[in-house]
Amino acid sequence: MTPLKPKTRIWLLQIAADLVAVTAAYYTTFLVRFYTAWGGRLFTSIKPVFGGHMAPPEESFADFYIASAPRIILIVTATVCLLYALRDLYPGRRFILRRPEAWNVILANIVALLLFYTYFYLRRNVFHPRSFFASLLFLNCVYGIGLRALVNRALFVLRTEGQHDRCRALVVGSSDKGDALCGYIDMIHPHGIWIEGRIPRQQGQSFESLCSRIREFTEKQPVDVILSIDTDLAVGNIMRLLELGGELGAATKILTEQLDVLILQAKMPVDVVQGVPLLHFDAPVTRRRELSKRVWSWGTAAFGAVVSLPVQLLIALAIKLTSPGPILFIQERIGVNRRPFRMVKFRTMYDRAEESQAQVEEFNESGQGLFKMKKDPRVTPAGRFLRRFSLDELPQLYNVLRGDMTIVGPRPLPRRDFE
Repeated sequence: MTPLKPKTRIWLLQIAADLVAVTAAYYTTFLVRFYTAWGGRLFTSIKPVFGGHMAPPEESFADFYIASAPRIILIVTATVCLLYALRDLYPGRRFILRRPEAWNVILANIVALLLFYTYFYLRRNVFHPRSFFASLLFLNCVYGIGLRALVNRALFVLRTEGQHDRCRALVVGSSDKGDALCGYIDMIHPHGIWIEGRIPRQQGQSFESLCSRIREFTEKQPVDVILSIDTDLAVGNIMRLLELGGELGAATKILTEQLDVLILQAKMPVDVVQGVPLLHFDAPVTRRRELSKRVWSWGTAAFGAVVSLPVQLLIALAIKLTSPGPILFIQERIGVNRRPFRMVKFRTMYDRAEESQAQVEEFNESGQGLFKMKKDPRVTPAGRFLRRFSLDELPQLYNVLRGDMTIVGPRPLPRRDFE
């Protein structure tokens, strides 16, 4: 039987929906503000709330927003799409369970509005009405959430009834929580995932024997995803299964509690099935896809670095004024193929905090080799705010430009936690 290959560029439909949402929001805001009497009165009344010094609607302003529509729509779309990517809104089949998509859309648009306001403030820009951009991004939330729901529904119909874009999964192992997950997949078929076979792990069977059975199955019926539901699988066997998935050209999903380091330290976003993380590892990519991924990451990082530059300058000033020490924190991290590199972040701890880690080691809350402490006394007040909203990671955009990291993916681990 010939396998049904998943469409690797299905996320383009979501980006197209996001572009349509921004365009619709822009022209709706434009028409309401400049071509309706009640809209003009509404914007005039709320202008003091958002600030700005723009005069009442005039024909010259309307002409400007007509002529500048493509440029503004492109800038807004690029900004929100970058923030959507950072909020994992283009995940492909990385997640199985439903995600808080609407909340992430709203949060990304709030951040985009703050970025635009910061830009206007630093440039002393008094031409653009703040209320116009606030209304634009508010409507973008409404249109974006609605269009994404329509796209998700259309994809569901195409996958279930039209048999398009299906992804074949092979389930390996057994557990109560894993069986519950399989039942959910059989009932919902999330993202077009269909279970084509199951290979339970037999009592006393060696793991290499299990791998041989997986290889035999895929030779007869190739699969796109290997789903391991053995929650007590040893870390060494997990690594072997990931290696096998790479050899077979299949993505791998692991239901396990053994890889908490990737969740707590690498901040890898995961599904959680009855309290157990479900981690996703992509299939090996072709050279062409790898090149396109690098180009996309570089372009996105370049745009993000430029757009967020005013925010980065404010953060640097806040760090310098609130605690002595350097603005940036540079640490060796382990990247792809165990290649070390120097990762850059905004400093969130007091100066030389790493030297005092041995003194707080006894308060380690992870109970494992990695270090995790919720209320670390070494973190500065400004650092807590930066960590809360992940703003300390903005300098990592320059690591992406250097080719050390990618925009989307788990954070690289420090050498201590990696080892």
